[in-house]
Amino acid sequence: MPSKKYGALIADLPRRHANLLIQFRTNHVPLQAYMERIGKASSATCPTCGEAPETVQHYLLACPTYSLHRAVHFAPLGFSGRTMSALLNAKTSLRLLFNYVNATGRLRSAVGALIGPHSGYPDSDDDGDNT
Repeated sequence: MPSKKYGALIADLPRRHANLLIQFRTNHVPLQAYMERIGKASSATCPTCGEAPETVQHYLLACPTYSLHRAVHFAPLGFSGRTMSALLNAKTSLRLLFNYVNATGRLRSAVGALIGPHSGYPDSDDDGDNT
């Protein structure tokens, strides 16, 4: 059973955003490391950089392919934008996290657009990328 704190964290999120957040927190998000673990991919290596296994930590904090996206989207968080705990547990970071996921396009085939006029996200603006 999720904690009351987690319930409060996701209370205002659309269901698919809350689902993605729990997938990130449990390492069950459709990235290469997980897909290899469940037998759906032949390799855990990151398909964009080829340097390391594509884990949640690699995707959010380390992949050189997305360094510009991280700089743009996580900059308002300062130093805490470089920690998994802050990204996945703070209400103030969730919009930035979903903006990052949306901007990279890495999970679009699995979760669709997370930000924009038809995303279901509260107070969502058109981000100019409605694909």
